[in-house]
Amino acid sequence: MTDLRARETTRDDWEGVVVELVEENRVVGVAYLDEGAILTEFYPDEDGEPWVFDVADLQRVLDVAAAMLGIEEPVPASPSGEAVDRLATEFDPTADHRGAEDEGFYPVPAALALTMRAEELGLAVVSLEGFTLDAGEPIVLPGYGSTPGDAHRGEAWPVFRSGCNAQARAQLERWAGRNGLVVALEVADQSGETYVL
Repeated sequence: MTDLRARETTRDDWEGVVVELVEENRVVGVAYLDEGAILTEFYPDEDGEPWVFDVADLQRVLDVAAAMLGIEEPVPASPSGEAVDRLATEFDPTADHRGAEDEGFYPVPAALALTMRAEELGLAVVSLEGFTLDAGEPIVLPGYGSTPGDAHRGEAWPVFRSGCNAQARAQLERWAGRNGLVVALEVADQSGETYVL
């Protein structure tokens, strides 16, 4: 994850609100509205080279910029129900175990990939819980739980979704070294409906 963030400002040479995209305390680009569309310009670095950003991190910052510019929700990639079905279909085979209610328990690498795919599909990972499998049965691991949905409650959907997914990715990266860990995840769509995967 990079240090990229959005900062709302006004500039003498710009009409209306502009959102500066800042990396390591340097303005690397701007986002602004032009006839109702959000446009983004990126500047080269001091050596004339292009900046390089993680796609998920860049999407998170662009969603924040859109919210700052008053765009509450960019056009979703697909309807929510279809997005959840696609996510489940793609990741069901990666689950190490299925619970009595068909909930999946995913190894950490699969949970990380699932979180990134949820972002692409316009979904938010709102809850994570870590388990070990003992004779095929999941056992809760104390201290291995996270509820990004609670931390970002009340935010505009693009900010909520990106914030939840960034927090979930960061948590999963911290858990990556724990042998035998499997993770149960819950996602939400823009309507607030939640789904256990």
